[in-house]
Amino acid sequence: MLRTVLVPLDGSWFAESTLATAGRIVTHSGAKLHLVLVHQPVPALAEVEESGPSGPEGELEWRARERFYLATTAAHCSAMHRVTVGYREMDGSAGPAICEEAGRIGADLVIMATHGRGGLRRFWLGGVADYVVRHSAIPVLLVHPDQVAPPAEARLPRSILVALDQSKETEAILDPVVALARATGAWVTLAHVCEASVAAQELGVPGQPLREAPALAFARVTARERLERIAARLRGLGLKAAIRILPGGGVAGALLDLLEGGEFDLIALTTHGRGGMQRLLMGSVADKVIRGAGKPVLVLRPPPTIS
Repeated sequence: MLRTVLVPLDGSWFAESTLATAGRIVTHSGAKLHLVLVHQPVPALAEVEESGPSGPEGELEWRARERFYLATTAAHCSAMHRVTVGYREMDGSAGPAICEEAGRIGADLVIMATHGRGGLRRFWLGGVADYVVRHSAIPVLLVHPDQVAPPAEARLPRSILVALDQSKETEAILDPVVALARATGAWVTLAHVCEASVAAQELGVPGQPLREAPALAFARVTARERLERIAARLRGLGLKAAIRILPGGGVAGALLDLLEGGEFDLIALTTHGRGGMQRLLMGSVADKVIRGAGKPVLVLRPPPTIS
């Protein structure tokens, strides 16, 4: 269930563009919208108006601008989407501050841009999103600059592609997917990529590799059975769920090819996972998907396992 959605802002149009999607999600889920802006001292900005005040006077004026911006943006969102909107300005480094605020308000979802620049070319770069993804305990919905649609054209996701490997860790993404699908009425498709070399390694004995064809066939059957069990569980929750077994050739590439086919509105996955050989969905795969996807990516860092 979505109760609170956090949207970080930096004053740029690009960061604001996520508000249309966030507004539609909170409207349909009944969640609250919370905006956060992390203040950056005037000397830290890459460009400052030459005619503007500097020193303590400039700092006070800049803070006043930020607070006015937050208040007016929150009021606009509340009026447009008819939802409760809160906001807060914070100090500190952007990534840690966003994670701290998400925990403080008990956010269920963070929606943010992966990078962008405001009129002052300041701090909202990809590194902030990277930090939040790698350190946040809650799911993050990422949108790339070229994915942004005008507010009137923003739409709810109607079909969600969920990437899973054979590990339990990757199933951590299912809870946020269920919450989002319930809020939007989206279809959920569970996908698993079967790579021949990985299948042979997972089924073989060190030093005694199996032939790829039998290993791959067995891996596909095993993956299908597992996905069907998960899909049945999702259907029991009232969701529309299907499965897809993808051929290998690279996990990230297979997922991106399917995502860009036009059938899905977003992809959901964890930042890492472990199968028999501590693969398939590792951080590098998630990184490639996040950077290569032409559509939004819902990502979650699974909680650490206790050995």
